[in-house]
Amino acid sequence: MQSLPRKLFSLAVPTLVFSALLLASNAAQPARPNIVLILADDMGFSDLGCYGGAIQTPHLDRLAKGGMRFSQFYNCALCGPSRASLMTGLHPHQVGISGWTGLLNNRCVTLFELLKRAGYSTGAVGRLDMVTAENWHDPAQIARHVDRFLGSTGHTGPGNYFKNVRNSDFFRDGQPFSLPAEGSYKTDLIADFATQFITEAAAKERPFFLYMAQYAPHWPLHAKPADIAKYRDLYRKLGWDDARTQRHQRLVASGLLPANCQLSPRDARVPAWADAKNKDWEAERMAAYAAQVDSLDQSVGRVMEALRRTGADKNTLVLFLSDNGASDQPMNSQLDKPGQTWRLDGTPTRTGNKPDIQPGPADNFVTAGPPWANVANTPFRQHKNGNHEGGIASPLIAWWPGVITQAGSISSELSHLTDITATCLQVAGAAYPAQFAGRQVQPLAGRSLLPVFKGGPLEGHNSLCWATSGARAVRVGSWKLVSLKSGPWELYDLATDRTELTDLAARQPERLRAMAKIFEDWLRTGAPK
Repeated sequence: MQSLPRKLFSLAVPTLVFSALLLASNAAQPARPNIVLILADDMGFSDLGCYGGAIQTPHLDRLAKGGMRFSQFYNCALCGPSRASLMTGLHPHQVGISGWTGLLNNRCVTLFELLKRAGYSTGAVGRLDMVTAENWHDPAQIARHVDRFLGSTGHTGPGNYFKNVRNSDFFRDGQPFSLPAEGSYKTDLIADFATQFITEAAAKERPFFLYMAQYAPHWPLHAKPADIAKYRDLYRKLGWDDARTQRHQRLVASGLLPANCQLSPRDARVPAWADAKNKDWEAERMAAYAAQVDSLDQSVGRVMEALRRTGADKNTLVLFLSDNGASDQPMNSQLDKPGQTWRLDGTPTRTGNKPDIQPGPADNFVTAGPPWANVANTPFRQHKNGNHEGGIASPLIAWWPGVITQAGSISSELSHLTDITATCLQVAGAAYPAQFAGRQVQPLAGRSLLPVFKGGPLEGHNSLCWATSGARAVRVGSWKLVSLKSGPWELYDLATDRTELTDLAARQPERLRAMAKIFEDWLRTGAPK
């Protein structure tokens, strides 16, 4: 081999040295992780087996055993506000979401937009609410920041798990999509798409972000017969009173709740199980609800198998949570509108919480109502849409091999939906900007949970506040100020009273005033709509 001329050699040596250093530097950098974010819809705090429930959730239980659970993680009590916070890392009123749905304002940026710019392959499936700060109802806008997607751009929940609800509601990669006429179940459809996305994305050289926004177990009670059959006898034997008692006992025994935690009283609208009428039908309602959660867990199992099969599981962060507490919504006029079929094909739907309308099939529309929502939200008071613990306390499971240092551990760190965005951005090495696409972006409200995964403390929130449909709350340390819609402030020390049973408002007026001011100051930080 001929030697290089001296001049060329002098130029080549620094270049070669720089290249070698660059390669060494890149080799020293750990690969950015894949992120799988799974959101349940209207699932209660204690529905999972690993959170005290009797429903069979082996796949999520396995994630909890190999990862960690959070005992004081909070959502925003309602679907739209929760999804807005989850996708932006900001509080709902900051991004223009004051009700249950709406469009995000121009002072935020979503997780999809930031991770796509950071080089991630992006996929979304299920409820596509709030995935972009532009019009998330418009599939063309979603397609700008989400590489692959399948799901609904409306806001009716599932409406029907087996059938199309209306025209132009479901889209696949920007094109209208119709469910197969027979043999379709939306929870399975979501899992089909998720596993396909993982298989394709794992073959690429860049990391991926998958958002799996399930409909389950949101009403109506639609489930497959074989899944319902698993629970029929169980809930006929248990009823709602024993079901709540047993969940509470398991939560305390597991360490998710302190030993001094009392079970809240049965919802005032619900009779004792011994006095309940139509017990078989009531048990069937809970069996169908449990079947929806069971099916959701099966879909998680399929996702985890796809990660293992592709080898992506070795460096993937999986997060699982719920958007709010279980819904106590009865069959009111909003759901039982004259002429409403909940099916695009016009097939009549039997609607109502009546013993002659069987939960489960596509042609019937039934809800779990207060009795079983009260079970799902054990041990807490109240339900979805309220700011008592039953509305805002969520399970959170985090799984990340090699990073979560204490497998099976429980964190009692006070944490919130806004922290999910902050966490995903930090682990992805993606910066949160002051500006994005020509719009000024508000500072991130969330705190990354990465230090907690590694066994350290969270850079905590000085306070957390909520404002949902007239309900209000503020939490500072272990103290919580909360009110029902149009109700007075109630004050609780959650360190000794997590289920909000002993109101201390009259005894501690100064603390009440100080916390109420924190809430009012927080509320004023909302951006103009």
